[in-house]
Amino acid sequence: MNKVSIKKLPPATANQIAAGEVVSGPSSVVKELVENALDAGAKRIRVLLKKGGLGEVTVIDDGCGISPGELRMAIQRHATSKIRNLEDLQDVLSLGFRGEALPSIASISKMSITSRQSGDEAGTRIYLEAGIEKGYGGIGFPVGTKVTVKSLFFNTPARRKFLKGIPAETAKISRIMQTLALSRPEVFFSLERERGILWSTAGDGNLKNTILTLFGHGLCGQLIPLHFREKNYYLHGYVSDPLFFRSNRRHQFFFVNDRAIQSRLLSEALDKSYSGLVTSKKFPMAFLFFDLPPDNLDVNVHPAKTEIRFTREEDIRAFWIKSLQAIFQKGRKIPAYNLEMLETGASQIREQAGTVIPPKKERSQRDLFSPGEGIYRNNKVEGKELHDPSASRVGIPEKEREGHIRGAVPSGKATFLGAQLPKKPFYDSIVGQAFGTYIILQKGEDLLFMDQHAAHERILWERIQQRESNAMDSSQLALPLPFELPGYLAEGLPDKIKLLEEIGLELEQFGDNTFIIRGVPIFLKDAFQPEMLLEFFEKLDTRPLRKENLQKEALLQLSCKAAVKAHKNLSLEEIESLTKQLEKCRDPFFCPHGRPVFFQMSKAQLEKFFKRR
Repeated sequence: MNKVSIKKLPPATANQIAAGEVVSGPSSVVKELVENALDAGAKRIRVLLKKGGLGEVTVIDDGCGISPGELRMAIQRHATSKIRNLEDLQDVLSLGFRGEALPSIASISKMSITSRQSGDEAGTRIYLEAGIEKGYGGIGFPVGTKVTVKSLFFNTPARRKFLKGIPAETAKISRIMQTLALSRPEVFFSLERERGILWSTAGDGNLKNTILTLFGHGLCGQLIPLHFREKNYYLHGYVSDPLFFRSNRRHQFFFVNDRAIQSRLLSEALDKSYSGLVTSKKFPMAFLFFDLPPDNLDVNVHPAKTEIRFTREEDIRAFWIKSLQAIFQKGRKIPAYNLEMLETGASQIREQAGTVIPPKKERSQRDLFSPGEGIYRNNKVEGKELHDPSASRVGIPEKEREGHIRGAVPSGKATFLGAQLPKKPFYDSIVGQAFGTYIILQKGEDLLFMDQHAAHERILWERIQQRESNAMDSSQLALPLPFELPGYLAEGLPDKIKLLEEIGLELEQFGDNTFIIRGVPIFLKDAFQPEMLLEFFEKLDTRPLRKENLQKEALLQLSCKAAVKAHKNLSLEEIESLTKQLEKCRDPFFCPHGRPVFFQMSKAQLEKFFKRR
């Protein structure tokens, strides 16, 4: 049996291991340094990146600074100005307090710190490589601190290989900076790179102005303010109107005593308050601040201090649910969005830029499908006018109306792309439509229940696949539309613009976070809404894909956007067109995402249920 030898690790090795708990990449460095700046009372914070932080990260603040006598102490492990004893942890309000960030970062990089306190004649600079001091001395510098971190993980290459590319690392940093900027609207934040400022906030103390800067007019116009106070609890901020939601939680921000946190308790309380108002897997946008006595929570649960633990969890959950339900259950008017909002946004962009959206040279267009293929275009099918379903049911015999479309409710016009329609459909009659979502058909002794959205998705997807490649014609918009994206999405989009243009989505960058939509894939021309793009780009952002896979994923997602939605009542003609086109599909039984299109129930099953057999 081998003997086990216990030895104390060298300080350098211990620091590098400790760094693994604190620093996962450039975004971690930015988080720790900016939090230190906020704790130092900074009112202006600039973050400068080279190569997305992979080359260099610099954080400059106008906080209180570090005295010359304490600068060397600041890069020692467990050195901190924020707590003195264990009891201080109960009431800690600072963002960082463990005293491990600076020595951990220094141990795996080449780092310099320059700082000056008010009253000092000059600043002091210290330079370290792998945590070892290489230089120290006085230097002219204004009050505040500047920290520069170069060559991150240069001495631990195994960790460096797990870092992502420049756009991805920049997006991570932007996301962290956005969260910190939201937590302190009274502080000026600026995120800069080689090409200039990516974004900056006003620092005027107005939370909504900060949200507007970071996420644009579209999102900001959908927010409802809230203020609820009860005993020692105070909940305030903004949530989205119940009519507007997202498919993920990326627009949900929670701040407890001005600290950005992740909390399952608070997320679940928000979900429960929102339940019944939106479909499953849809999430409200939220920028929520929760203030409570510091001794009611433990912030030292996680090394990054993003998770916290509450005392009196049930009281807090009840307070949140009661407060949020009061907001969500209020009757709200539908905000003027679409064209009016976009025209207003375009006007504001033109005013701010002092110019107009530049024209683009027109190019020849051709329809994706030639005329005469049974396509609904401009309210015509096969050259015949369609009646307005919202008016009287002219042109449909009384027997057909009552016998074949029982339960179907007239609705607005829809557009379906289709091929030559078969002479014999796969059903005998249309029974009706349930919940504005499911089409009920009868075939012999069976009832078929068809999901109209899944069916249309399958039709569009197979039409797209019939192309020789992923290339797709574009339908030019009559008026180019400006579209704002959050910084973390806008950063990586320019690299994808050329690929997206090949599938018909034509975009041009017009400022750091603003893009002009000039054309959309032709199958989207009658269904396009600019708000489709935010969710679309969020999904692309979470999945780094190669060219062909990116284009395929883009077409798949956009075909989903173009498909007729659930909760839309269809006319008889629309149902007939949909079912006949579906019969021409190679695989009509599943949508492109794998969900079933049909559910079948036999007459015998019905009779068995009703005890007739």
